[in-house]
Amino acid sequence: MAFNGTWKVDRNENYEKFMEAMGVNVMKRKLGAHDNLKIVIQQDGNKFTVKESSNFRSIEIEFTLGVNFDYSLADGTELN
Repeated sequence: MAFNGTWKVDRNENYEKFMEAMGVNVMKRKLGAHDNLKIVIQQDGNKFTVKESSNFRSIEIEFTLGVNFDYSLADGTELN
């Protein structure tokens, strides 16, 4: 099953409450509620390329299933 496609946020019901529960400060919650996120996914076997674009940033992520990789959220939080 391929995940190829373009995905755009249609609605974000309760997103601000979710961000609050995650500890995101009020200013970032207000900005995030109007982010207008669009994601393009390309899959080639177990390899993925994900392009995220929003009002605040555009990034491209490449990863392979089962292999750790680093990623940072829009607020600078580092994940791996």
